[in-house]
Amino acid sequence: MTSNIQIGIFYGTTSQTTENIADSIEENLKPIFKIKKFNIYKSNLEDINNFEYILIGCPTWDIGLLQEDWRIAFPLIDKVDFKGKKVAYFGAGDQFVYPDTFLDALGILEEKITNLGGKTFGVTKSDDYNFKSSKALRGENFVGLGIDNDNELEKTDRRIKEWCEQITREILTPM
Repeated sequence: MTSNIQIGIFYGTTSQTTENIADSIEENLKPIFKIKKFNIYKSNLEDINNFEYILIGCPTWDIGLLQEDWRIAFPLIDKVDFKGKKVAYFGAGDQFVYPDTFLDALGILEEKITNLGGKTFGVTKSDDYNFKSSKALRGENFVGLGIDNDNELEKTDRRIKEWCEQITREILTPM
């Protein structure tokens, strides 16, 4: 089953981990959707305006920081029209070395984009992780998909596959 729905994947990457996650997400979704990927280091953030469905990928660096390319792009997010757009988030973090700031970058981006009118989808349960706190938590759920390749590489493929199945259902059967 192929739909005409286009999804824009916008990611920042330093160590290639988030780019690899974006590639895997693309592979999982491209049999159903038209996918276009953008490395924000090389792309115009305003390209987001061309999509109704957007996936934002950002790892959390150091103690709760946005990845460098997202730090540079962060003020430019205000120029994007997120009203009516559905936005899902994914990112990498280390829940054992940084248990107090695990996936904070996702929470920082989600809060700003939600305040600009974006509608979050693709939230995931946080109970399969071992951390203390996160700006990405909304109640018991993360604002999106969290990946910890440093400590749980064996769970990465399953987590990505399940998340892609989940967001496919959410897109094709909106509430």
